[in-house]
Amino acid sequence: MRRRHFIALLGIAAAWPLGVPAQQTTTRRVGALLNGTALDPVHKWYWEPFADDLRKRGWEEGRNIIFEKHFVGSDPARFPELAAELIALKVDVIVTANTQAAAAAQNKTMVIPIVVIGVADPVGSGLVASLARPGGNITGLANQIEIVSEKNFELLKECKPGIKRVAVIFSPANAPSARTAKAMQEEVGPRLGLTVVPVGVTKPEDFADAFEMIIRERLEALHVLPVPVVFANRAQLLEFTLRQRLPTLSPATGYTREGFLMSYGYDAPVTWARAGSYVDRILRGATQLSFR
Repeated sequence: MRRRHFIALLGIAAAWPLGVPAQQTTTRRVGALLNGTALDPVHKWYWEPFADDLRKRGWEEGRNIIFEKHFVGSDPARFPELAAELIALKVDVIVTANTQAAAAAQNKTMVIPIVVIGVADPVGSGLVASLARPGGNITGLANQIEIVSEKNFELLKECKPGIKRVAVIFSPANAPSARTAKAMQEEVGPRLGLTVVPVGVTKPEDFADAFEMIIRERLEALHVLPVPVVFANRAQLLEFTLRQRLPTLSPATGYTREGFLMSYGYDAPVTWARAGSYVDRILRGATQLSFR
């Protein structure tokens, strides 16, 4: 089956108490709270469009901008520690691509602007008060994963006609993924005649029990929500699904590049490239960014 995906992006407005003068010419620091490790090849795939967009806008690493990248590795519980380190470095803005990291940064500072890149349900997660009037120090782009769940399951049914039992891999520590998994189980699945079984993973050690549960429950396909712990441990998840011959779908298009069967959701490189404009405007003194 051909891989399928679409782009779903949503801008969020935000304002900050202080702005940077537009004529500022000193070197600026952009902090980044990132999944996985610096050696992960996927990092280059999404980071380069972001850096390229900033370069086109006049921000060149080594000349007038410094990127402070902090990687969480395999354990998302380290995000608060890494956020504190970035704040100690006095970065001008923090960028991140997941809700857990954004919440960790917001809990450490309400002054430094935070640009979120492809997070799910920013209102429900408590990151912003509303999309129209978010307030606070967060702006960026949402991935809208929560609104495409039904189409994801329809694709799995097309791929494997007759399936009845589907696993949803999520993280109880990631609020949007927990809400999405619950909605899939209680609302989306029944509408499509599917039994949806949430399978939670919080830390790397949880995957062994998750795999045993999938086998024990005789689940026939997997829907994988792209939370940090899954990103860091996706290789073992892929190996398991191939061994068990389970069709697997994720809203994150990057996973199909590594062997997952399908993707229907946001395009990470496009989302990161669009985020460059947010960072550029903040560094040039914007104190409020409008919806787009």
